[in-house]
Amino acid sequence: MSKKVLMLAAKANMIQQFNHRNIKILQNLGYEVHVATNMVDFGSMSTDENERFKLWMSDNNVIAHQVDFERRMGTLKGNIRSIRQLREIFKTNDFSFIHVHSPLGSILGRFVAKQFKVPAIYTAHGFHFFKGGPKSGWVVFYPLEWLFSFFTDTLITINDEDYALAKKHMHANKIVKINGIGVDIENRWLVTDVERKEALHSIRKELNIPEDAFLLSSVGELSERKNHRVVLEALQLMSPEELSHVYYVIAGTGNNGNLLQGLAQSFDFEKHFHLLGYRSDIHAINYASDISIFSSLREGLGVAGLDATVDGTYLLGAKRRGISDYIRDGENGYLFEPDSPEELCQLIRKCLNFVPKTKYFDFLKRFDYRKVDEVMKSLYGGYER
Repeated sequence: MSKKVLMLAAKANMIQQFNHRNIKILQNLGYEVHVATNMVDFGSMSTDENERFKLWMSDNNVIAHQVDFERRMGTLKGNIRSIRQLREIFKTNDFSFIHVHSPLGSILGRFVAKQFKVPAIYTAHGFHFFKGGPKSGWVVFYPLEWLFSFFTDTLITINDEDYALAKKHMHANKIVKINGIGVDIENRWLVTDVERKEALHSIRKELNIPEDAFLLSSVGELSERKNHRVVLEALQLMSPEELSHVYYVIAGTGNNGNLLQGLAQSFDFEKHFHLLGYRSDIHAINYASDISIFSSLREGLGVAGLDATVDGTYLLGAKRRGISDYIRDGENGYLFEPDSPEELCQLIRKCLNFVPKTKYFDFLKRFDYRKVDEVMKSLYGGYER
């Protein structure tokens, strides 16, 4: 009989974005991998991406189970339905362990796993309570995470702040830290100056941005959490003369596009502001940019910001956990309070006058995906029976 493991998240995008390599590690260890998630209401990815993900699972012999998880923390009726669906999956499969993600998926998954006496690994992709965060996160999510930590065999955190908090307050049998999903630092640092310049010319030509313009870029969905508006609010504080050679582009999709466009229009910046939608050439955009701005109000370990600094782009990042992990003030970027357009404005002005020469920093090597995979392989190997 083959060994079986269940990967579980409320929305399919959480599996698609963060767990391809984990699935392959499990398969290489001899596990039959099952995935339980909502592939109908699939979260923050496009329909095409969702279809490609389902095809990838089929091509890679992953057994997929549709579970009708609702949005956010769900309703009582909806959560009872999801628990029933999960119970049916557990009844027909003898799992060695499960690996759960996302607040709702992790809670319902661990609840059912406890009933079937199946060990649970939980990756917290950024607790919803953190220093500087809203009190509602501490009131609602802290008690839930504390309670369900008793149902957790291994708790995985992905930033320094969450790891310290978990070690002090959570009750999982084992608490570990990994550096997100990791990035391919080894190969990204082999990109030549010639290739970077070619990307700069190509992107700026496509977007009709002068080569001597000062280009700011951000990557991330157009949402309140990603907080792109603070960049425009910072630019609004600058003089028309300062803005005459400044451009700002955002790669991402979401519901706040019209709001951001309206804000740019309010100070006659709309001709220098571009919403690029979904892009598959983020590294080229980083190479074309003078600075990258990552202004999120909340992150687990913000991959877009990490990508930018690994690409050698100077980074202005929000002073929040999961971003401050990879920015050293004055070296590869600066940190700013994400609710302070005034502070960000001053940093942009500082960079307009002088952007430090980009280089590669040894302290970023810990974020290489190979190091992350080594930890995950060791963790998974500990559950072999």
